[in-house]
Amino acid sequence: MMKTAQVRVIESLQEYEPRAEEVKVFLAGGMHNCPDWRHDAIAAFQQVWPGRSADRCSLALLSPRRVIAGPSGFNESMVAWEHRHLAMADLVLFWFPRGNAARPEQPIALYELGAAAATGRAIAVGVEEGYRRRSDVVAQLRCARPGLPVHSDLLSTVCTAVEALSATVQPLRSVS
Repeated sequence: MMKTAQVRVIESLQEYEPRAEEVKVFLAGGMHNCPDWRHDAIAAFQQVWPGRSADRCSLALLSPRRVIAGPSGFNESMVAWEHRHLAMADLVLFWFPRGNAARPEQPIALYELGAAAATGRAIAVGVEEGYRRRSDVVAQLRCARPGLPVHSDLLSTVCTAVEALSATVQPLRSVS
C-alpha cells in the first residue's frame, strides 16, 4: 500500500512537531506592505505536491503570518519562531511581491535571503515584476549562486521548490 502525499501548514507561533516522513519548506518573503501571497503559495503547493507522485512523503509548509505586535511593530516571539523554523527547513522559498510603492523593500526577507544564499542551503527564489529591488536580488544571486533561477511568478517558484525537494527525497512506501 502506498502512502499518499499530504501538505500541512504550520503558521507563526503554532507548536510544530516534525514528522519523520515530512519535508519542510519555510515560506520567506514579504509580510508587511504587500499582499498576503502565502495563501497563494500554499494553494500552489497543494496543487503541485500531491500531483508529483502518490508515494511521496508529506510536506510541511512553515508559514509566518502577521502577528499582532507592540507599538514599535516588533514581536520577539515571532522573531524567535521564524528563526527556529528557518533553521529546521529543508528548503526556503523566497518570494518578493511588488508590495506597496511607499515601502516595498522587505528588509528582513532580504536579510534572510542573503544569509541563506551565503550558506549554500536549498532555496527557491521568485521576485515579482515591479518589485523595486528586483535587479539587486538578481545581481546578488548571480554572484552568490550562479545558475540559480530567479522566477517572476509564484507558481514557477513553487514548482522549482518541489523539483528541488523531489530530487533529494526518496519515495516512502509501506507494506501491508
